Amino acid sequence: MATRECSALEMMMGDSSRTLWYEAWLVGAFLLFSTLGTNAADPKRVLLLHSFGRDFAPFSEMTKSFQAALVKRSPEPLDIYEASIFTARFREPENEGSLVKYLQDLFSGRRLDLIVAQGGPAAAFVEKYRQQLFSDTAMVIAGVDARLTVDAALTPNATYIGVKLDLPAFVENILRVRPETTDIAVVIGNSPNEQYWARELHREFQPFADRVHFEWLDELSLDEMLRRVARLSPQSAVLYFMLAVDGAGAVHPLDAAFTRIREVATVPVFGYGDYHLGQGSVGGPADQTQAIGQQTADVALRILAGERASEIKTPLFGLGIPAYDWRELQRWGISEAILPPNGEVRFRSPSVWDTYRWYIVGTISLIVLQSFLIVSFLVQRARRRTAEIGVRAKESELRVSYDQVRRLAGRLIYAQEEERTRIARELHDDVGQRVASLSIGLSSLKRRVPNPDDTARSELSGLQQQVVGLAKDLRDLSHELHPGALEHVGFLEALRGRCDEINGESGTRVDVEVADGWSEVADEIELCLYRVAQEALRNITKHAHARTVRIWLARRNGEIVMRITDDGRGFQENGSNGHSGIGLLSMRERVRMLEGSFEVESSSRGTVATVVIPTGERP
Repeated sequence: MATRECSALEMMMGDSSRTLWYEAWLVGAFLLFSTLGTNAADPKRVLLLHSFGRDFAPFSEMTKSFQAALVKRSPEPLDIYEASIFTARFREPENEGSLVKYLQDLFSGRRLDLIVAQGGPAAAFVEKYRQQLFSDTAMVIAGVDARLTVDAALTPNATYIGVKLDLPAFVENILRVRPETTDIAVVIGNSPNEQYWARELHREFQPFADRVHFEWLDELSLDEMLRRVARLSPQSAVLYFMLAVDGAGAVHPLDAAFTRIREVATVPVFGYGDYHLGQGSVGGPADQTQAIGQQTADVALRILAGERASEIKTPLFGLGIPAYDWRELQRWGISEAILPPNGEVRFRSPSVWDTYRWYIVGTISLIVLQSFLIVSFLVQRARRRTAEIGVRAKESELRVSYDQVRRLAGRLIYAQEEERTRIARELHDDVGQRVASLSIGLSSLKRRVPNPDDTARSELSGLQQQVVGLAKDLRDLSHELHPGALEHVGFLEALRGRCDEINGESGTRVDVEVADGWSEVADEIELCLYRVAQEALRNITKHAHARTVRIWLARRNGEIVMRITDDGRGFQENGSNGHSGIGLLSMRERVRMLEGSFEVESSSRGTVATVVIPTGERP
């Protein structure tokens, strides 16, 4: 690491022509970084001593928990060594000097920061050889029952994480959950440590001798244990304590013996440690091996951080809260009602409700919602039917009224056309002739005035011009009220004539375009189209201020289509500017009388009015 940093600095400093002072500074920095790197990389060395070996229960479970917590939480790098007190497996005392010599040679040049001894045999070993092995090294003695713990003052610079096992609680638990139990087969090994616990179990189970018979399997091999367990009576139970070395001297790591015994057992099996739960043990209060491992890691970290081991005191661990395997309870027909009040039930198979809760809730909600919707639909349907009956009655009345209004409107339009025709005829034949006679009389009177420069003659000329203009206005009004050109020259020529008049009278240009295939139509259709075009042109020239107007006519698919387009400023059809009053209503009603449609689209860029009238012919 220091070498890599030195190379980086050389690259930053450039070529070899740097000053001598800079080179001296670089060498000093290199030495400083090398020293810091060495100190930072120096790990904390921990020696972990196992009682039988790292894979022997219950201490193996404790080791897993301890190492996982220690490595995860340590702020410094760790160098962990492991050694096993193999002599703990032997029945007869053996010379442990070779193991002491091995450890002395192994760590003769290496400083140890902490020794962790797990289990009774490992604790007895380090206490026995404390002066020969690492007398000044801090020590944690973990997982040792208070029955085996020597006074802490006898082991200097050490702390104990002790256990106080309530052995009768194992039997009490079996009799509580299986009151019919009359025989208990106790599985325990035959190593010196296991024989110590066999004697303790014999002594502390004595109060139950009048209630249950105990069968001790410590002198049997594992195969013999399996055959015996397979033949137990239905009122029996198995209490598995530990099995590292069986009666034949065979060792059994990884707690494999528990699994094999559970497989052949025809009665419930109760384990000693919390790690047995989930592996086939019915459950109950158990040794807290995993919690002890966690506590050991906590104490080890405090010592590695600088605390003195002898000053750290921890309370004894007892049996944990009773915990049971739901699957085993179901297998052996054990009711949860008889379990301790503070007991926990684990590994419970999820019920249909637990597994499909949200599906069930969703389905029920959907059914309720559907039912509600169906009921609402039926209620609404009934209401709608009732309302429809009333609406139909009202619609019938309105239809009658509407038909009456339409007939009345039609009659009014026809009456209007007849009245327009009569007025136009009166204006043309009567009033127009009188005005013409008046004009002739004024002309004759003007000629009788002798002096052409006379004021009277000039006034007569002015009156004659007014009369001539009046005659023209009467003629235009007569033609507008009743376009005689429709009768004489036809619809198209009459329309073009009206457009020419507008072209001459205003600044708006009006063009008429007729699509191919046009032919004459019925008189009432021609009159309707002419009146609509007439009213539209009047509105355009009066209000739209358009520059151009296009009238397009076509006959297609049994319909007459007339589209009037302008580039004026548009209007709001239902606005308050007066552009959508009687004129639009009249045009729309005229078209509707002929079963046609009238649509208007208007914007600030212009207006488009479209008239479609069926001709009654097949397309």
